[in-house]
Amino acid sequence: MASQWNYVQNGQSLGPVPEEHLKAMLASGALKWDDLVWRDGMSGWLAAKQIPELAAVPAPIASPRPEPVAPAPYAAANPYAAPQAEVYGARMSGASQGQVSPSIVALLRQTKPWVRLLAVLGFIGIGLMLVGSFAMLALGSSFGKGLPAGFGFGMMLAYMLMAGIQLPAVLFLNRYASRIASLVNSNSPSDLEEALSAQKSFWRYIGILTLILLCIYALIFVVMIIAGVAGFAGKMR
Repeated sequence: MASQWNYVQNGQSLGPVPEEHLKAMLASGALKWDDLVWRDGMSGWLAAKQIPELAAVPAPIASPRPEPVAPAPYAAANPYAAPQAEVYGARMSGASQGQVSPSIVALLRQTKPWVRLLAVLGFIGIGLMLVGSFAMLALGSSFGKGLPAGFGFGMMLAYMLMAGIQLPAVLFLNRYASRIASLVNSNSPSDLEEALSAQKSFWRYIGILTLILLCIYALIFVVMIIAGVAGFAGKMR
């Protein structure tokens, strides 16, 4: 089956058309070599002059410009439809059909591996903390005579607390990466909304946690100052 191509003219995504038809348009000058084209299997839009199989088309000859082929009526609902893009600042017709700009999808697709990496490292860190908590309990049980009472149990609780604090942020990151993967496959605004919602939840949690930690540090600083002043005053008596 011959390849089906989509092309951009006047800020609109048109097609699909057979490859021979696209080559005829290039040969006649109806489609410029700098115009963007796309077919199934390509990661994004490229200028026609960048496509090797189109490069052998002869130079344009003077001929009437053929009428553009109207987009297929099912393009908005078809998950395999050509991606829509913003060309020279003009919003593509696909955006009005409920699709996300490919430039946005491309940026998020490049972000996804790093988000997933941080999520995986976070899960590994939580696992190590849980293992460490039981190791602290075993250490306290084995060497309890040389350590304060309840040392092992206390350290186990501290490690579990740190793992519990880290878990929501890691879950939000993992959800963010999964929603980006769904967006890349669907170009759906609902998947974009889900991805941004997961990102918002992550940063909100990090912000709240940071404020809590700052308050704790400030409280510790104030207590240390009060203790220092009280100790100094006691020595002066």
